Amino acid sequence: MTRKSAHIAIGRKGEIIALEHLRRQGHEILTTNWRHGKGELDIVSTMDQFIIITEVKTRSDSKYGEPHEDVDNRKQELLEETAEAYVNENCIDLELRFDIISITLQPQLLIDHIEDAF
Repeated sequence: MTRKSAHIAIGRKGEIIALEHLRRQGHEILTTNWRHGKGELDIVSTMDQFIIITEVKTRSDSKYGEPHEDVDNRKQELLEETAEAYVNENCIDLELRFDIISITLQPQLLIDHIEDAF
């Protein structure tokens, strides 16, 4: 497995874990991996009168820091722009919320769900 394909596999595993977590929390999943221009929304869901955009960050371990640290200001701006396009395209009239699910796979599975992250 190449380094790039290993990275993609870790990301997919993280998104599956995040979807299961959100469903257990009561989220209704609307779509995953929605793309617009240069942006992508990992998970779009609804719960409690919110439309929730969840960015999923996964690392095999915490050797290089926590996964959520990768969501910098530039990434936040791109997510906000992409979410606006999703809301407009789908005529959604709910308050937006941005969450981050930070997943570390080893030495043991750690899921950190940061609600209203930005």
